[in-house]
Amino acid sequence: MNSNKWIGLIALAASFTLTSCSGVGDTCKVNCGGGSGNASLNVTLAAEPLVPPPGTSILSFAVVINSVSLTPSSGGSDVSIPLNTSTFGVDLMRLTSDSAYLGQYINSVPAGTYNQLSVNMSAVVTYCVATSGTPGCNTGSIAQISKSFATPATSNFSLSLAANQQAGLRVVVNFANALTVNSTTQAVTGVSLTANNVITTVTLPPSASTLSTGQLDYVEDVTGVVTAESASSVTLQTATRGSITSTINGSTIGSPNCVIGNQVCSPTVGQVASIDATLNSDGTSTMLEFDPLTTTSEDLIEGIVTSSNTSTTQFQLVANDYIPASSGSIISGINLGDTVNVTLSAGVLPYVIDSKGLPVVTTSFSGSTSATDILPGQTVLLHITSFTARSGNTPASATVDALALRFSRVPGYVSAAPSPYFSLQSLPPFFGQTGTNQVQFGTGSPSTYLDGYSSTGAISVGDNVSIRALYFGLNSTPSFTAAKVRKN
Repeated sequence: MNSNKWIGLIALAASFTLTSCSGVGDTCKVNCGGGSGNASLNVTLAAEPLVPPPGTSILSFAVVINSVSLTPSSGGSDVSIPLNTSTFGVDLMRLTSDSAYLGQYINSVPAGTYNQLSVNMSAVVTYCVATSGTPGCNTGSIAQISKSFATPATSNFSLSLAANQQAGLRVVVNFANALTVNSTTQAVTGVSLTANNVITTVTLPPSASTLSTGQLDYVEDVTGVVTAESASSVTLQTATRGSITSTINGSTIGSPNCVIGNQVCSPTVGQVASIDATLNSDGTSTMLEFDPLTTTSEDLIEGIVTSSNTSTTQFQLVANDYIPASSGSIISGINLGDTVNVTLSAGVLPYVIDSKGLPVVTTSFSGSTSATDILPGQTVLLHITSFTARSGNTPASATVDALALRFSRVPGYVSAAPSPYFSLQSLPPFFGQTGTNQVQFGTGSPSTYLDGYSSTGAISVGDNVSIRALYFGLNSTPSFTAAKVRKN
């Protein structure tokens, strides 16, 4: 899908403040005191995957967070950071390359020094066993292990906030410290959310990135229902992460076509869309790209494909995001990390690639209607026409009439520096990789976002990275087009 400058919606950007209690763009309603003794703090969430090669295939690491707080060094009561929604849910696999907007205080954090951050969360980890060199999970090997809410995870650090300072903090969940993996059986045998260094913190902005002055972090691939739109901003309501309002400027990129149905559409209330944005130091969000997915509110599930398919009509995925229709939704029983057995309807539309303007590789996927052209490791977006929720050990099932290739999150080691592509190896086992895979960049508009690097030329052999990328298959050259590269 080609991306063009979003001519119809470019105007003077309005200033929208990220809410401290009910979603980006609303007026603060509680804990909103200002004054010379207070600072502002914006918080994002990210994750660091298992060190390559990971020893197992993590398909989903779904968490629900219900509180985040700061502990003053001098003692006294903790300062609670209002979340973007009361129970914040996200698949951390998506955040191995991306960042999610978690919450903030605007002009309400007392100036001073803080020495601990606490996060209370639960987790469900979905993994599988794979045979070396064979793409896909072994039949019947997908399993889950969970951890309920308990003692909050803590990160010891030092954060000094001055009066009227605008600060940013990224909370990072470390898979290696949270998970116990038997590399022989590829099973995840334990989840501890309170072990040492399960969470760490990074001061924003990163020391190296392609962010501009005044920008704290990228907030990417935020998918939800458009609840408000104008020539200067768009508000999206997600299923599990609250809402975000992002302003439009002359650099905002958009597409003239909706992905599902590949038909001409304009931004409108009620449609489903995905945006990339920046979180700015003053508490605003600026939209980098608007990607319309549907013309109206529809039931959508996105997930990573787990199986190599001999059937032309059936395949399997693990859900890592979903968007229920605003009314009459039939997917109310879906959960992040659920396995879904998918059946293509007789009239399924030809597949499309949601490139968001990035370069694509010619493969059998585009225009196909056969499940044999859908590969393990690819992330696809499904338009749901019927759905049966998971029951016990019986996976969920869905019938779909449209399907689009979207962005997989893939960790690995850099085995060759950019020239102009770079090579990635040591992928999770279910990719079936035995060699290296080339990764290309977007060099035009849009370009590939970088976190940990100021330019693609800084990517070096031996670097541990995570990419958000279109995945075309091991036999394609290049195998990936990266929308984002993060140095771990």
